[in-house]
Amino acid sequence: MTNDQIVALLTSIGACLSAVATFLTVRQIAKQREASYRPELALSRVYLECTKDPIAQGSIPTLWAAKGKDGKTDPLTRSLSLPIRNVGLGTAKGVSIKWSFPFDVVTKQVNEVAQKSLSAAYYTFEEESLSLDSQDFGKSTSMWMNQKQVTMDYVLPASVDNDPVLLTLPHAYVQIVSSLLYFSARQTDRGPFPEIPPLSARMEYSDISESKHKATYSIQFYLSAIGGKGEFISGYLEAKKVA
Repeated sequence: MTNDQIVALLTSIGACLSAVATFLTVRQIAKQREASYRPELALSRVYLECTKDPIAQGSIPTLWAAKGKDGKTDPLTRSLSLPIRNVGLGTAKGVSIKWSFPFDVVTKQVNEVAQKSLSAAYYTFEEESLSLDSQDFGKSTSMWMNQKQVTMDYVLPASVDNDPVLLTLPHAYVQIVSSLLYFSARQTDRGPFPEIPPLSARMEYSDISESKHKATYSIQFYLSAIGGKGEFISGYLEAKKVA
């Protein structure tokens, strides 16, 4: 191989390496740009106290209120909300949240513990509506069909807006969970409290480049204390990302 050929070969190798370096640099820039667009929604843990709703018949603790950092609750709050924060770098647009909960299973469980506690209460879950029929606790219907999906226009990054967006819990979920714990506490031969199935929240949203993102959270209710014959409940809700 002549000197000219060696020089040409080395020049070609150098050009090839330079092209590879340029490609890697461009790809890294693209990744950084994509990361700057990407939002990431997260649900915060909420400590709560559940008490009797003064405008409802009976003493089922369906009035849920979040406890603040000072340990106090807002007596004017009529529905509990979960704080959503965008811990990503980009804005989340067109946020859609779909709830899922095994009402068929839990409704049957509530009726069983209500019977064991000698309470005149009966729940049904039909046509995506939760209904209570009771002489002691009144008659009511919670329209799950109109509660299982929530939409938000956008959620700004926490670095831009530190205040969370509030996501109200579905009324039907609050009603059935309160009833399950309440009637379980009133059983004369009470054993361990039943484990509450998680509430699922499936989120779908877009970033500013119109790329689609999905996330699913499993929200578990943890019981801390229960007072009287189930009229007072203290606990917390914790969300875990599962997909």
